[in-house]
Amino acid sequence: MKSKLIILALLLGSMMLLGSCEDYLDETADRSGNAYIYHMEQLYGLTGQANLYLGGENSTASAARFQVGGFMQEQYLMGDGISVSPDFYSKGMPMYFLQMQCAYPLYCWNEFSLKNDNMVADMTWKRVWERVYTFNTVLENMDKVVQTTSAIRAQVEGEARFGRAFYHFLLLTQYCQWEEEAPGIGYREDTEPTGIPERQTVAYTLEKIYEDLRLSEDALKRAGRTTFDFEFNTRPTVPTVQALRARIALYRGDYETALTNAENALTGNDELVNVAIDPNNVLTPAQPVVYCNEDGTPDMSTMRFISYPFTQMNLYNQSVVSFRELYLPCMSNDVTTWCVPVSESFYNLFTDKENDARWTHFYENNSPLMVCAGLLEYNEQGMATISWETQQWLKPWDLCSHWHFMSQFGASQIVGMTTAEMYLTKAECLARKGQTGDAAEVLKTLRRTRFTDQVAAENIGGTVEEVLDERSREMGPFWRFFEMKRLNGAENAGIEIRRKILSNPADPNSVTELVIPANDPRWALPFYATECELMGWEQNEGWK
Repeated sequence: MKSKLIILALLLGSMMLLGSCEDYLDETADRSGNAYIYHMEQLYGLTGQANLYLGGENSTASAARFQVGGFMQEQYLMGDGISVSPDFYSKGMPMYFLQMQCAYPLYCWNEFSLKNDNMVADMTWKRVWERVYTFNTVLENMDKVVQTTSAIRAQVEGEARFGRAFYHFLLLTQYCQWEEEAPGIGYREDTEPTGIPERQTVAYTLEKIYEDLRLSEDALKRAGRTTFDFEFNTRPTVPTVQALRARIALYRGDYETALTNAENALTGNDELVNVAIDPNNVLTPAQPVVYCNEDGTPDMSTMRFISYPFTQMNLYNQSVVSFRELYLPCMSNDVTTWCVPVSESFYNLFTDKENDARWTHFYENNSPLMVCAGLLEYNEQGMATISWETQQWLKPWDLCSHWHFMSQFGASQIVGMTTAEMYLTKAECLARKGQTGDAAEVLKTLRRTRFTDQVAAENIGGTVEEVLDERSREMGPFWRFFEMKRLNGAENAGIEIRRKILSNPADPNSVTELVIPANDPRWALPFYATECELMGWEQNEGWK
């Protein structure tokens, strides 16, 4: 890496700021060079940039991924929501192998890949710190530019403090243990080119995050930004701050704070989208696939379709921004994971696959059947079939259903907060207080917009276990690493990772078992080796 510190967000070459603080203030808002930047309104324009959380308005999907980052993509591959069996990996080649050459080592918790994969570092680590630097630039220069109204100044401060807290929390959950006295991520609060944020405790990092959120909420209230803004939802409002605070409190096991903030956020925005009838979720059936009998004849009763949500192809742009459940349209997407099948446990979570529209719209499109050479065969009539032999190692749950929310391409997920997340947070907090009846009613409210049959939607109770299962169904495999980590930390849940992997991906016979116990220090993912050396930070325990 040419820059001394990616953590300083490429101070002399940031894609958003083009240089140091002084250089930035000498630029126009559109970088036309025709005038100096010296008005608060131009900082206001900066905090309103879509690519702080989302792809730019005119960005292609691939360009937007590069701008925003594949947040949580390592966590997606390392949780228990997906499954890549050794047979699936070795016998789905060669096309799938090419797509999985980056992803499979992460699935195996491979130390060398996690510490040295510069492509992942560029999309995740670098992009987070670039945005932190942007927000710090705004905060440092609010009083150095020509002022407009006090409301605009307050809004700019509130938005910048929120963004800084949001991205520090992403880093905390990925690179730190759960315990308060464990090493935190530190907190970056300036734009000093030679400064390195000191790595203090998790408790310290959380304190700084909460402080920024408190000051953000105060500023947004002074600015009159107390009502959720559907038209400009890349700009945080008070409900956005409350939703993030609810997420953080839930992660920490502070259920009273989580409940209060989830309820407050829902007061600002409680809209839920009916998955089954939402035009953005319409599936277009494509290629039919049929399973063959043992004698090689096709069993027409097994016909299934590989389908795509074509209306969601414009990832990061209008289809995402217009999604009414969002408090913040921050997305993550990674093309290398787009056809990873869900795990047996996730498959079994959907006990009513016929009526649960989440299963039919966000999971069951069978893309791996099409892209994995060796899975599909074609008979003389051109029909795509799966042989009896292939079915023997393609596990019963492994009907190659995968998570494809908001995207035709890529395993994607909203990283920003949603109303559905707040309903689930409220339900969990109520269940933990013993108010199972109230928790069940909250879940039913959510499920009525997720099920095609309203009687089936009512078929749920309000125990903690039922809430957690519903949370997994709703939030998808992207969130499982986050969920396991917070439940192990806050509730001593004892959740571990166990999976069969190939110790040598080139050797189908090198099958071994990977075990990550609940108290394993590797839950705090390693820093990239070059960055760790340049920063002078000690590598995370378990990865030294």
